[in-house]
Amino acid sequence: MSFKKRFFVIKLSDKILLIFFVFSTVALFLVATILGGSWQQLFILITIVYAATFIFTYVVSSNFSKSLIDLALKVQEMGAGNLSKRLVTNRKDEVGQLINSLNELMSRLQTGVAVDISKHRELSRAKTDFVSLAAHQLRTPLSIVKWYSDFLLSGDAGKFSKEQLKYVEEIFRSNQRLIDLVNSLLDASRIDLGTFVIEPKPTDVIERAETALSKFYPEIERKKIKLEKQYDKFDKLNLDPRLTQIIFENIISNAVEYTPIGGKIKFIVKKTAKDVFIKISDTGFGIPREEQPKIFTKLFRGDIAKKIQEDGSGLGLYVVKAIVEKSGGRIWFESPSLELLLEEKQDADNLPLDKKNMGTTFFITIPLKGMMPKEGTKKLENLKNIKKSKQA
Repeated sequence: MSFKKRFFVIKLSDKILLIFFVFSTVALFLVATILGGSWQQLFILITIVYAATFIFTYVVSSNFSKSLIDLALKVQEMGAGNLSKRLVTNRKDEVGQLINSLNELMSRLQTGVAVDISKHRELSRAKTDFVSLAAHQLRTPLSIVKWYSDFLLSGDAGKFSKEQLKYVEEIFRSNQRLIDLVNSLLDASRIDLGTFVIEPKPTDVIERAETALSKFYPEIERKKIKLEKQYDKFDKLNLDPRLTQIIFENIISNAVEYTPIGGKIKFIVKKTAKDVFIKISDTGFGIPREEQPKIFTKLFRGDIAKKIQEDGSGLGLYVVKAIVEKSGGRIWFESPSLELLLEEKQDADNLPLDKKNMGTTFFITIPLKGMMPKEGTKKLENLKNIKKSKQA
């Protein structure tokens, strides 16, 4: 509302005062006309009547306005979700009836909302418990399949023909994808239940970064991706080494997976005044604007990601975000990746901007003072497993 409109708004109490003022003026004019009298007598009468009228109407209108203002504020609180407070009134008029009706409405809403929230929590907990139980039951047979397929691939059971080896390798890869999915589901359930543990200890953050990155060197070489690394020197920091590696592996994995052949990845680990600052940029396909608000949502996978890689749980970034935030850090991203977009000239300069590979940059901060410890009963499992055949 503009200043001009607000200036001319008249409150209900002022309107009542104005009505009584007009009524009193007309009444005095009629009395003076009919009865007559001196101007001095008329002035005294006007003063008395106006004073009495003003006091009476001010008390009545102020009381009335206060009740309506309280009522309006309560409705605003209801809109914000606060249904616990009640308006107290002794009025028996229409305003009192309205306040009593509002209190009754809030009571019914609060009971209904409480029931709905309780049911939602019970269903959510049951769903999480079911996922956790199912995942645990799957781990044993999957581990057995992995052990036997690994044994066969190692050549300890004898040599295979090329065709037989291809089948065994496919068994191993498919089984490994299932193991990764089960581990991701277990991690998600532990995050939802708050049972995962953070155990900080002196850790070399650069060593963790290199360990994570080394798992993807074969794929980086295969795709002829240009890798640029920038590391600052760090003393050992109080970090959970397992969780730190999970953070690195998930972000690097996405960068390698979605960067096309001949693309570029930039991996930076720097020291700021208060944080370890991690930046991982790529010249991949980017994240469409309409999908960006959902990128850290559990089980979400974008359309481009599904086309490039059919397999995937949609849990990696959800897990990373939970780890980072529970550790006292922050994670965010930008897409397109402005830094690489400005650095690199794209080959297809004749293509419109929305058809080019825009890339993505993820930013992560972890406090230099270390991760905040968190008590729990389970460790997160989501480390990447990449294995090649041992047979020549």
